Amino acid sequence: YDWVGAGVTDRRGYYITGKLDSTIYTDDCLFKSPDPDMPVRGLRKYLSAAAQLFDQRQSCAELLSISSTEGGGEMGYGIVEVTWRLSGIINLPWHPTVEPWTGSTRYHLDSDGLIYMHEEQWDISVWR
Repeated sequence: YDWVGAGVTDRRGYYITGKLDSTIYTDDCLFKSPDPDMPVRGLRKYLSAAAQLFDQRQSCAELLSISSTEGGGEMGYGIVEVTWRLSGIINLPWHPTVEPWTGSTRYHLDSDGLIYMHEEQWDISVWR
């Protein structure tokens, strides 16, 4: 999976910039996470919410690990899992700082090798 980790290694991956390679996702991809605004169906809808979440100058993302399983995922065509660490400033009027936290993203693949489900888990609560 050549796309795994792309855009994350510069410490400002798509979690920070909101920019990702849309050609590797299905148009109706399901995005799931602990975020109270999730789940969201559709790449455009997800990106409109994520694109301006972090202050890009004062936030960073770090890729910690990557693994893949052929035949994994809900459809059985493969799953890629990455773990990451994020920290930074949220683009809200009072500019809250988010201390470093880790999480994982599981990318479930369809028969064409495209991501049809983007599933996140975090080690922090959105309610703390």
